[in-house]
Amino acid sequence: MVESAPASQQASDIFERLSKSPEATEQFGEQLGRLLRAGDVVALVGDLGSGKTTLVRGLAKGVGIDPQRVKSPTFILLREYPGPVPLIHMDGYRVGEAPVAIWDDLDWVFSPHKITVIEWGDLVRECLPDDVLELQLAHKSANQRTIRAIAHGPRSQQVAEAWRQAAGAS
Repeated sequence: MVESAPASQQASDIFERLSKSPEATEQFGEQLGRLLRAGDVVALVGDLGSGKTTLVRGLAKGVGIDPQRVKSPTFILLREYPGPVPLIHMDGYRVGEAPVAIWDDLDWVFSPHKITVIEWGDLVRECLPDDVLELQLAHKSANQRTIRAIAHGPRSQQVAEAWRQAAGAS
């Protein structure tokens, strides 16, 4: 599934939730979005159709961005949505095709003034900051998904714990 994080990242498995529908996945994302602040980074990991973009739609809503504007970044690699806190939505799957300029300016991608969400985050792990919230999404059935939160760093651990409490997970 996902390789282990480097020891310097001190990964902490916070919780796992079952989403019973795309609407529930979006609601979980909205709960998370309300907890995020500028500078936070979220790495999404999961197969095609596991709900990554659906979760980002909810996350956008939670930070005050119209969720209908959110589209998969697959064909353009990166989208930026303006809002109270701008949202960077990236595709790590095709990163090998990304213009070098994107990777030359990681300060822009991981700006302290924006929230950054990267789909296929496991494929660009070496570019991620040390403090990142990793969400693993997996198919359970046709409409059900598991969402597992793993915190890599103190800020992501704080966000994940608050999200667990907001989501009512045990």
